[in-house]
Amino acid sequence: MNTLFTERLVLRPFREDDAEAVFRNWAYDERVAKYCRWSPHQSIENTKEFLKMCVGAEYSWAITLKGNDEPIGSVDVVGKNSSGVYEIGYVLMYDHWGEGIMTETVSAVIEELFRCGFDRIGACHMIDNPASGRVMEKCGMTYIRNDMSIRKFGSDEKCEVRYYEISRKP
Repeated sequence: MNTLFTERLVLRPFREDDAEAVFRNWAYDERVAKYCRWSPHQSIENTKEFLKMCVGAEYSWAITLKGNDEPIGSVDVVGKNSSGVYEIGYVLMYDHWGEGIMTETVSAVIEELFRCGFDRIGACHMIDNPASGRVMEKCGMTYIRNDMSIRKFGSDEKCEVRYYEISRKP
């Protein structure tokens, strides 16, 4: 997997030794997790288990600020939907919300995925998190539809999400 560089950021592969920073910076934080499909991590052991899925994954990046190797968020290809569109998911520590970091991150990842041959990329956000939708729009994604989705892994609770897509230009 390629390390990606933007004006302010380095998107790099995860490492096992990222567990403490991931836990401290966002995985435990209820303010962050309430908009995600996972529950806040109760211990660093939860974070270590999560990182086992990320370390070595082909399309999973730790978001770091240039000059500081500590992860402040992540972005991943989380799966392929029933229409054959690859979906991305992202998360950022609360202290960096509203700084444009996620727009910069998602733009770089979309560009990289298109370079790697992906034709269409999608993402969704819970309707009570419109800031995430603004990130998608700023990155050129187009609103497609609202849908009902499982709110948290291991739960039957559903929530309404807004789904966006972008296609590679010929």
